[in-house]
Amino acid sequence: MSDVLMTLGDIRFSVAEGSYRSLNRELEIMTAKIARAGRQSARQTLGLDETIDIEGVCYPGQRHARDRVDSFREVARTQKPQMLTDGTGKVWGLFVIEGVSERGSELLSNGVPQRQDFRIRLGAYGEDAT
Repeated sequence: MSDVLMTLGDIRFSVAEGSYRSLNRELEIMTAKIARAGRQSARQTLGLDETIDIEGVCYPGQRHARDRVDSFREVARTQKPQMLTDGTGKVWGLFVIEGVSERGSELLSNGVPQRQDFRIRLGAYGEDAT
């Protein structure tokens, strides 16, 4: 049995490498309000906007954990869509990293954090019509 919880392109979220602790998924249906004389306003659907927030923690003492958040930033800077899949094999589709944040705590005397909390915000990359 694999310990991989989710993959985003080449990024693996696994139990052994510091995984995420929560996943928040949001679907916004974007509409435009259209005023009509003497009647209630109508709504026109403009599209969908799906976002996923992944929050987790890394402990820099763990193998590869120190570079983990930096690897998220590297992928984010490319702004290339990445395939998101989960540990059950479900394909969630293409997503881009919209933001990466981190918070270091439990600092050593040299300023190195012993705990890094992170948050990655993903935005669905809409399929092109064919």
